[in-house]
Amino acid sequence: MEGKGKIRKPNARGVYVSLRTRQTIQSLRHSAQLSIQELASKSLVSEKTLKKIENPNERQDHFDEEIIVRISRALGTNVGELEESATDSHFDHSFEVLVEYFREIDHKILPLIRDHRHAPREIITEEYQCLLQEHLRSRGISLSDLDQRYLIDAYRKFFLQSLPTPCLTVEISEDLDKISFILPSKRRLSIKSPTLLWDCHCDTPSSRVKEFQCPIHDNKIGKEIHANFTSGYVLIKYRDLQFYWRRGQELWPPSIDSFYMLQNLKKDGVFHDRYHSVLDVGSGTGFLGIAIAAINPYIAKLVLSDWLLTPYLYGMTNWLLNRKTRTHISCKGNVGLFTTALDSQVKPYDLVICNPPYLPLLKGFDELGLESTVAGTELLTDIIEKNSSLGKKLYIQFSDLAKPEAQDAQRRAGVKLRPVGDKNLVPFRLKILWERKDYLKLLLSKRGLIEKKNARHPYWHTIQTYAIEPQ
Repeated sequence: MEGKGKIRKPNARGVYVSLRTRQTIQSLRHSAQLSIQELASKSLVSEKTLKKIENPNERQDHFDEEIIVRISRALGTNVGELEESATDSHFDHSFEVLVEYFREIDHKILPLIRDHRHAPREIITEEYQCLLQEHLRSRGISLSDLDQRYLIDAYRKFFLQSLPTPCLTVEISEDLDKISFILPSKRRLSIKSPTLLWDCHCDTPSSRVKEFQCPIHDNKIGKEIHANFTSGYVLIKYRDLQFYWRRGQELWPPSIDSFYMLQNLKKDGVFHDRYHSVLDVGSGTGFLGIAIAAINPYIAKLVLSDWLLTPYLYGMTNWLLNRKTRTHISCKGNVGLFTTALDSQVKPYDLVICNPPYLPLLKGFDELGLESTVAGTELLTDIIEKNSSLGKKLYIQFSDLAKPEAQDAQRRAGVKLRPVGDKNLVPFRLKILWERKDYLKLLLSKRGLIEKKNARHPYWHTIQTYAIEPQ
């Protein structure tokens, strides 16, 4: 029977290297912050061979013994220690190993969801679950096993130590009056009274774009900040909390919408009301759920739910970063489409929050849903319609652009949407729409999108937080 981390004795084909050992090699490489090319140079092993060793789908499982010895030495270990590490099931996957696997799986899932946007929900959900489980099994990953490992002190320490060093830190003041971008060299760019988390207008479709100074790119370190923000790991700090994020179509950073929603929830008493459990649906980085669980002293259970694996990973990672003295709180990640697959044994939750996509797919523009993960109002309407089965107190936030869809769901559910806190007018920026002037024209004429021809940001919309309550 195969040992979990075995490197078997050599035969004519070389030594056998198990999947777990290969995963450990990749994990050690990431922890040492070495690229494939750098490890190849350091170990005198070809890049092609290293890629084969790290590829979980590679059929070749025997390699020259000297190759494994060289790789071990280059990673600061030896074959015996490498085998021992691979046998310890607690240390199978570092953060970057999981990021690589999960993004790959997400890229296979995304086309299915987009292509079947108008198929019956039961069919979409079944296909989604089958595809998700198939890809997880093929890589030897179990989400339930990961959840158990997050409970182990040694694994939490290993996992957090495996996080790559961020190439940019973003500090956001509690009252949102300043955002500071800080490079590893400690050079800092601060923006007062920002209108967006990334308050740049350079790529907006305006003939007057060059007439306005960009708070980011017109600064002498703006280009370096832009490069790091768009291609590297970013650490976002707010209050005493911190959130890891990296740009990708699977995961958006906490937006200005999220910070406004948190302020509105504070005004409605969420920070001090006696809630025991909180569910964050469409959680992304986990910002809203983690912030509430960290601030409200009564929260004992937090569930972060999203439909892709990358948000699951970042949400759990960010919880571990912010857990600190909040060890009395249990946190669980949930992966499921719409509001399915949520833990039915603990519903209804005391508190449910959701900051969903709200870009409406207007008639004749369904293809926009195939191109963007933030298009569509399915989650928005699902939360409104399923309200009582999900939680005792529910809050949702959306743009006036999606008001007709929200009102239709409200009527079907027989509930009311009570405005909470302030309405906020924010810039409307979505690159995918700049080429669709016909769609923008409809949003302007039919959905309340506002055009400011003399402003740095040409398009604006209103967002509002609502409590979903009985009629």
